[in-house]
Amino acid sequence: MRASTHALALTREQSDALALAIADPVDATDDAATRAKDAKILELKLAAVRDNVRASTLGRDIQGSQAGAGSGEFHKYRDQRRRERERFEAMDRAEAEAEARAAFERARSENAAREEAKTAKNRSKRQRQKEKKMAKKRAKSTSGATGAGEATEVGEEEDAGEGGEGEGVELD
Repeated sequence: MRASTHALALTREQSDALALAIADPVDATDDAATRAKDAKILELKLAAVRDNVRASTLGRDIQGSQAGAGSGEFHKYRDQRRRERERFEAMDRAEAEAEARAAFERARSENAAREEAKTAKNRSKRQRQKEKKMAKKRAKSTSGATGAGEATEVGEEEDAGEGGEGEGVELD
């Protein structure tokens, strides 16, 4: 059997993984381990083939619509063109969807940032009002504690003075 002139070009990661799999020591008497090692090597080779070799979706030996083509060749050519056109359209749609999705996410994040800034501003405004109200209440309670006690005492004296002498006398 003749050696292949077309060698598969492996990436560095693929060749390193394959070398490690081949160099992995296995007990020669253990058939299951030997089969597992061989399976792993074959999976790595298959993955390399899948990654590096493209299967052609285009038909082979299809002639165009020019003279010399058989009666059935034109239909094959037309189908090939249709498939290729659909593939390009699908790629364009996918790209447009990705751009639209990116624009939507960008606008969404901008709106969220704007709303968060507005909420933070309103929150700080409410907090300042609350602190101002609490400070006013504290100032009133600290100054009002001495003043309120005096007012209560004065109020009691006034109540006693009114009730003691003026009972029974009404002014019209």
